[in-house]
Amino acid sequence: MKLISKTLLYYLLISLPLLVFAGLFSYFLIKAELRDGTDETLVSEKINAEKLIRSVKPISTIYLSSDSLSNIRVVNKPKMETRLYDTLIYDLEENENISARILRSHFTVDKINYQITVVKTTMEEEELLEGILTTFTLIVGFLIFAFIIVNWLLSKILWKPFYNTLSQLNKYDIKNHEHYHFKHEKTTEFNQLNDALNKMIDKIYSDYVQQKEFTENASHEMQTPLAVVKANLSLLMQSPNLKEDEMDRLQTIENTIKKLSSLNKALILLSKIENNQFNDTETVNIKTITSRITNNYADVIQSKNINLELKLNDDLFVKMNTVLAEILITNLLQNAIRHNEDNGLISIELKDNQLSVSNTGVPLNIPEEHLFMRFKKDDASKDSLGLGLSIVNGIIKLYGFKINYSHSNSLHRFKVLFKKDLL
Repeated sequence: MKLISKTLLYYLLISLPLLVFAGLFSYFLIKAELRDGTDETLVSEKINAEKLIRSVKPISTIYLSSDSLSNIRVVNKPKMETRLYDTLIYDLEENENISARILRSHFTVDKINYQITVVKTTMEEEELLEGILTTFTLIVGFLIFAFIIVNWLLSKILWKPFYNTLSQLNKYDIKNHEHYHFKHEKTTEFNQLNDALNKMIDKIYSDYVQQKEFTENASHEMQTPLAVVKANLSLLMQSPNLKEDEMDRLQTIENTIKKLSSLNKALILLSKIENNQFNDTETVNIKTITSRITNNYADVIQSKNINLELKLNDDLFVKMNTVLAEILITNLLQNAIRHNEDNGLISIELKDNQLSVSNTGVPLNIPEEHLFMRFKKDDASKDSLGLGLSIVNGIIKLYGFKINYSHSNSLHRFKVLFKKDLL
């Protein structure tokens, strides 16, 4: 839910109870005022009836209204207090019962008791109250409607800088950093937000440049001493005076140096992928690359007595960096070979826009969600660096592809879903 919608919802949740309370309060207040006005009218008519009794001194009933409801009667009852009460009377014209207010009082003149009855219908008061409630309801409805419209307009005007900033932020590309700078706004809060974003993006870009420079420098500076050590070690291993155990130790050192060199290259490659340093893209044929790489590894596959099944049906053209495409497929194939078993199976299938690489092997000793994490590797694979699938996952994320892993029928299956660009 948008912020402006939440704000509007909270305003309505607060305003509606207050408006209902104000409406009920107004209703009962007006009703009380109308009741007081009716009672004052009845009392005034009673006083007029007393004046009439003093002047006329009737000995029979006098009707004070055309409907005979208000009257003066001679009674034998003792004097009683004035009483006001509500009742229902039948209206012949309307053919229904209507509400009325009655004042009944006794007045004595020359030892003659008179009963004064004054009646006033309250139908007009009820109609007035209904009109007031109707008007109040219309006003509340109009206010709510106007409130929604005003908030919508304000969201388009006041929040326009925020949405502009958000749109610009979504389009941000660190490689075109110089084209992105959030401008100064008149609204203080939005201006503070833009200033904070400018500082944050500048810091991110600075860190990106430094990391990129470190990656480039490390690829040269670290490989050089490793190459020197490896060359000198090869010369030392050619010495005729070495004993067998010394030769074994030098061999172990050489293997460690090779692994260290491979680890350095893999980490640098992974860093370059994550920093999006492979900018060049072209249309590559996944079928051609897959076929070429499997041919390159044919001897390795054959040496492990692994049966290779290739089902490369159709050409699949994808826009991406050629080197990364080769690394992606190579790492998937190397993973299938390394984690396979003698006399096992590797099945590679290219269908529609999916590349599936399956291999036999023992079940995983690590959770599936750890497969693409760095240095998370199966215990059975001691020679693995634990970075191959991390590199695969980095390439997948870089181009917005998808990769799924599943295990069924003793087969480990990695399926890559490409966003293809057919020619």
